[in-house]
Amino acid sequence: MTDSQRDTRPDPRFDAASEEVVRPSDRRGGVLRLVTSADVDSLDPARTYYVWCWLLQRTLQRTVMAFAPEPGPAGLRVVPDLALAPGRTEDDGLTWTYSLRRGVRFEDGTEVTAHEVKYAVERVFAQDVLPGGPTYLVGLLDDPADRYPGPYRDPAPDRLGLRSVQTPDPYTLVFRLRRPFADFDYLMAQPVTAPVPRHADTGADYGLGPLATGPYRIGEYRRGELLRLERNPCWERATDPVRPALPDRIEVTIGPGPDEVDARVLSGEFDINLEGRGFQSAGQRRLAADPRLLARADNPVTNFLQYVTIQPQVPPFDNVHCRRAVHYAADRIALLEARGGSVLGGELASGVIPPGMPGHHPGERYPAGPDGRGDLALARKELAAAGLPDGFDTVIATQRGKFRVVAEVLARSLARVGIRARIEELDVSGYYRVGLGRPATVRERGLGLAVTDWGPDYPTAYGFLAPLVDGRLIKPEGSNHNFAELDDPQVNALIDAAQASTDPRRGADLWQQIGDLVMEHAVILPMVYDRTLHYRNPRVTNVFVHPAFGLYDIQAMGVTQ
Repeated sequence: MTDSQRDTRPDPRFDAASEEVVRPSDRRGGVLRLVTSADVDSLDPARTYYVWCWLLQRTLQRTVMAFAPEPGPAGLRVVPDLALAPGRTEDDGLTWTYSLRRGVRFEDGTEVTAHEVKYAVERVFAQDVLPGGPTYLVGLLDDPADRYPGPYRDPAPDRLGLRSVQTPDPYTLVFRLRRPFADFDYLMAQPVTAPVPRHADTGADYGLGPLATGPYRIGEYRRGELLRLERNPCWERATDPVRPALPDRIEVTIGPGPDEVDARVLSGEFDINLEGRGFQSAGQRRLAADPRLLARADNPVTNFLQYVTIQPQVPPFDNVHCRRAVHYAADRIALLEARGGSVLGGELASGVIPPGMPGHHPGERYPAGPDGRGDLALARKELAAAGLPDGFDTVIATQRGKFRVVAEVLARSLARVGIRARIEELDVSGYYRVGLGRPATVRERGLGLAVTDWGPDYPTAYGFLAPLVDGRLIKPEGSNHNFAELDDPQVNALIDAAQASTDPRRGADLWQQIGDLVMEHAVILPMVYDRTLHYRNPRVTNVFVHPAFGLYDIQAMGVTQ
């Protein structure tokens, strides 16, 4: 079958791309047209954390390892990218060694070596300059007795740099960890391992023009308006086992409102919505009512948890009874409907760990009444125990789109028991970096509640839950995701025990204990185990939902014209 014949086949069934590659083709050329209502959080691989930006990074940057470019369970594997093979460890995960490919080049023609990967890892330690991205490597590689300050404040005249990362030759990387870590290959698939040459590093401004190692480089970037990617002439397909690089250009239009994005995607102006929120309510109704359009839509399970974070550092939520009152007062059915309902939006969440993750169980710590609309009597009982029987005032942080709708529903729910919640809408692009992800902002603005979501940095229980509840991962700036600043020694110890366990059943039991403890603290109000609704233009080829991200894998896509 020729490519042109494949491109004219009838549209497949609804949700097909969640399980298989839709309209496979190896046709090169054309322009992939993407749109998003929010700007990128950063184009610096050390600072990005939005899931859709990580997918965008896959077109620009290569990492030591990478998620396999496949739909279904196969895509949850990490495979070699810059590396020739997975990491080698001979001491149960305490030391990891990688051999790198030869002949990979930056867009300026210089060769990528182990030294540029080590430098990229060192940059993660400069959180005073480069906040925003994941910092697992800091906790695993730093020496508490001799803290590494990052490359910008490194006083070492011999430039040994971070001593726990060694480069015995230009194509070998050796990582020596503080504790065994079986998931280390997954960390090597994060953007933070994308190589950065010292001569091109401009510190906090590097995200304006990072040197590409992937098949595309930045042709133009206008904040809040446009990102245009063009072919990287120094990329060679023979050295890259992950990326087909089919389109000649990728253009990302930035800034239209969420409902406008949906309408323009359905009109055919854009190929997909790059951002991960999925269709808004109006777009969902239009898709559901038109079988022709619905056949080009996908509704994947994302492994995301939609939730409300409750901040103990903002009074009166320093009182656990106030936090529990929110749990009991929440109208779970209305919150699910705000996300799109039980068919398209997901399913009601009863705990912090989603189905499919070790430690998930269906028990519910805070019953929502027989109709799922909340148990107002128990909510009032908790308020009385807090000494606030008439309720209190607070602020709900949110952003536009479905987050805003959720905040409005939550405010109405809480008002039924006297909790008076004012909604404060924050900027989308800085929602986490300068908003929720910065504890000082939460305190200064009194953000007692916040609508948010979370998906695993990589598909294990540790990758999902540790960033949310491990007190040792609390960060003062930019990339803090333990919004409640929960630092319970028992939770921390159980996380270490679960991560070290080699018995899957024992590990699952430990993660369940962690989830139960978190619910006792009442700092996370689970709402929905997420599904999102997406639409693919019929001219797009090689379309599939990547299971590690819950979104279309744009690096695999092509177009028919």
